[in-house]
Amino acid sequence: MILTIILGIVGLGVMVFVHELGHFVAAKMNGVGVEVFSLGWGPKLAGFTAGGTSYQISWFPIGGYCKMKGEMVPGLAGGTGGPTTAAAVTSAGAEAGATPAVASGAASGSPSGAQPATEQGSFLAAAPWRRIVIAAFGPLFNVIFALIIFTALWWAGFNVYSSDNRIVLATDYTLDTFASPPPATVAGLKTGDRITAIDGAPVEKFQDILEMVTVAPNKKMLFTVQRVENGTTQTLTLPLAPQLDKNTGAGRIGIYSWIDPVVDTVAAGSAAGIAGLHKGDRIVAVDGKPVRTITDISQALAARPARMSVTYERAGAQDTIPVVFTYDEKGNANLGIAFAFITYRTPRLGPIGAMGKSASETWSTVTQTIKGIGLLFQGIKLRNAVAGPLRITYYIGTAATSGFQIGIGAGVVSYLRFLAFLSVVLFLMNLLPIPAMDGGQIIVFLIEMIRGKPVAVRGVWQIQLVGFSLLIMLTLFVTFSDVLFFMGR
Repeated sequence: MILTIILGIVGLGVMVFVHELGHFVAAKMNGVGVEVFSLGWGPKLAGFTAGGTSYQISWFPIGGYCKMKGEMVPGLAGGTGGPTTAAAVTSAGAEAGATPAVASGAASGSPSGAQPATEQGSFLAAAPWRRIVIAAFGPLFNVIFALIIFTALWWAGFNVYSSDNRIVLATDYTLDTFASPPPATVAGLKTGDRITAIDGAPVEKFQDILEMVTVAPNKKMLFTVQRVENGTTQTLTLPLAPQLDKNTGAGRIGIYSWIDPVVDTVAAGSAAGIAGLHKGDRIVAVDGKPVRTITDISQALAARPARMSVTYERAGAQDTIPVVFTYDEKGNANLGIAFAFITYRTPRLGPIGAMGKSASETWSTVTQTIKGIGLLFQGIKLRNAVAGPLRITYYIGTAATSGFQIGIGAGVVSYLRFLAFLSVVLFLMNLLPIPAMDGGQIIVFLIEMIRGKPVAVRGVWQIQLVGFSLLIMLTLFVTFSDVLFFMGR
């Protein structure tokens, strides 16, 4: 948990710092003085002054700020000065990180309506088009950061860990409840089917299915399915429309991944470890009932048995042992087994191919984020779907530590991909034309250009005040949601 928190704080800080670096670079390019550029915020810990700018490290490590000449109050990510907040809209269930996020902008100006400083080199003395460039460079740096990460990863190649394209029908078990039969059941899918294509796009692994389904709620799709019955293989084409899960905002069809019950790792001191299970053992039965997939084991544990007889196969011989369980406050058993996934290696692309793949992945994130925002107005449960900086930090850290459990390379890749995804979302959300965000400031500066004269200072301040008030309310809401999330409610 400590590592999760540290990695989460560092990751969130990097994204915010990159954002503020964009504002800093643009300000310097356009002749606007930068009074303070801080890594972190709050009281200064250490630093130096050069070229009229105080470069410092502040005591609170998340992000930083860029305080320009003529501004009133420094802040965090999203604007050109002023206090800020951060929030994210997440789509749970998207294993590869199909999760939209929102990071707010900054408020700045004069609370009394007094004329702000407009002397040479101040932010408000700069031409409107220069202020637009300064406001836009924060989000722009976020998307450039993501493009660099995606390009580097696809150039080097990386491993993806997943089960294959074989599925388990959720309604064959009682692990989840459905108000009505889910799409997979209605369409006629069966446990053991292999999904080989969706809308003509080849499917190699379960991760491919997740990535296509979770981002397409209510969209009609054609599934190509391979089924083996009585020794005969047949290919079926089944129409499906993923349901919108109002708890998460993701699409779902009512399937689980098929994972063979082959032990990959056993945690020391866990129920399985104490019982004597080893890496490579194949669990073939629990309490005398055959086990084909790990879903059978989950089903047996759902009743929270105090003990269970486990039959396993090792080196061609079978044995049965008793396993004694304890449960945490959420009802999770201390089984202590991780089951084996299949390792898929992406191809190592050349520089041009990697940049093309990076651009494609970035654009896909933008479009899915826009769709995710639209889902907020379709009745999804905001408290579950909206997350604040506490939960974002947790998600970043969890993405990293989950990967590190597989290996250092997997941890680094998982961490970087998640940061790149969130950076793209930060880019998009900061450009929304909402008061107190970069996009809102750009709109004000565009109006000023069209009118040929400055917008009334009092009017600008009132707009910013409204936007900032809304952001404060959003912050309180998402923080409350985060607290309930960590309390398990």
